[in-house]
Amino acid sequence: MTLLVVLLIMAAVRVWNRRGPARAQPFTGPIAAFLLVAVSGLSPAEAGLTLSGLPYASLALLTPLLGYGLALLIPAARRALAERSFDHPVRSALLGVPFATVIFEEVAFRGVLWELLYQDHGAVWAYPITALLFGLWHLPDTREVAFTTLAGVVLSYLRHAGGGLLAPFVLHWAANGLGILASAWVRRSRQPDSGRAD
Repeated sequence: MTLLVVLLIMAAVRVWNRRGPARAQPFTGPIAAFLLVAVSGLSPAEAGLTLSGLPYASLALLTPLLGYGLALLIPAARRALAERSFDHPVRSALLGVPFATVIFEEVAFRGVLWELLYQDHGAVWAYPITALLFGLWHLPDTREVAFTTLAGVVLSYLRHAGGGLLAPFVLHWAANGLGILASAWVRRSRQPDSGRAD
């Protein structure tokens, strides 16, 4: 029953994120994450809300940082980064990504859902179910489903190995937030006299 309530809350958040005002999402994510932990009956530590896994978190930050750094050196990758545009990239990367996306998704998928499945069925169920649901979360963009399902496996591994959400949170933010900043940097470097402030 608890698992069903958790899934219903997650579905409601997904609908709200698609239909509700975008300006509300930085508030919706943390509030809904708190609600999920509360209704799950899990302690904060069981839901992964600890600072454990610092070595994994360091690696989780370093990997995308090196990846985007390398991408900036490759002309084709720079062109791909330049195709993405954000109105306020710094604000999006530092506020929008963590508060509107990462907090809720990590608490929901790698925190509450992972732990409920892990306690009842072990890692053999927690890995594929949370990863698949995380992939499906990104519908209707079918191109993203396979990638985000694989990402869900990696994020779940970091949660399991690190003992908490710190490492998956850092990787999730770094993949999205650093991507926004890298795209903005490439676009600005092509237009040095634009005069725009981000």
